[in-house]
Amino acid sequence: MKTIIIDDNQKAINFLKELIQHYCPSLELLGSATNIQEGKTLIEQVMPELVFLDIEMPNGTGFDLLQQLPNLAFKVIFTTAHEKYALKAIKFSALDYLLKPIDLDDLQQAVQKAQEEVKDMFLQTQVKTLLQNLQPTSQEPAKIILKDKYGMQVTRLDDIIRLEADNNYTKFIVKNQNALLLSKSLGDYEKILPQEQFFRCHKSHIINLDYLLRYDKRDDEILILQDGSKVPVSRRKLDILLEKMKNSL
Repeated sequence: MKTIIIDDNQKAINFLKELIQHYCPSLELLGSATNIQEGKTLIEQVMPELVFLDIEMPNGTGFDLLQQLPNLAFKVIFTTAHEKYALKAIKFSALDYLLKPIDLDDLQQAVQKAQEEVKDMFLQTQVKTLLQNLQPTSQEPAKIILKDKYGMQVTRLDDIIRLEADNNYTKFIVKNQNALLLSKSLGDYEKILPQEQFFRCHKSHIINLDYLLRYDKRDDEILILQDGSKVPVSRRKLDILLEKMKNSL
């Protein structure tokens, strides 16, 4: 894959170059840039298939650079030394990132994923979703990109009713559509979904609290959702949930 690196730190560029040259032989390094304008020019000249893009640079961010490009015909792997709010937005957009100092195993996994997805050029949609979620004053509801074996869709968090574990997969029950089966664990989604809206009530279930209709203890202790779903709640999570229900009054 034709590859470039955009990072304002030359030492970070050199370190990543060394890792790629020694451990990622499938990547063809065609250059590097240290700021947004140089990066934009390099992308237009080289037309890379993969870009390692630093998030925070002195004259802007990697997100700013992507906004300047009308045609995003490449895969992107963000790199950053700061584990901040932006990383959750990146995960919502199904994009990849590497924390500095870059770990070799993480790098190889990210490269392998990029190679497998090189034909699935959804970057325009992914970046649009990312940039929207990063706007603190946006009137649009937050969205997440859900990718299954058939493709990808942009879904509003408000439309997700619940999630259910299915071995190492996760079933998404979304308003007004068929369930989606995604190849990540329930725990992966628990880490990124906002806790004020989504609650893991059981080892196999996460619910959107906005759809919670009733807690019922007549049979087994269950939660009844607005779509008629009946979901178990574990005893150790029950007190936390009841407290959340009281606070929402």
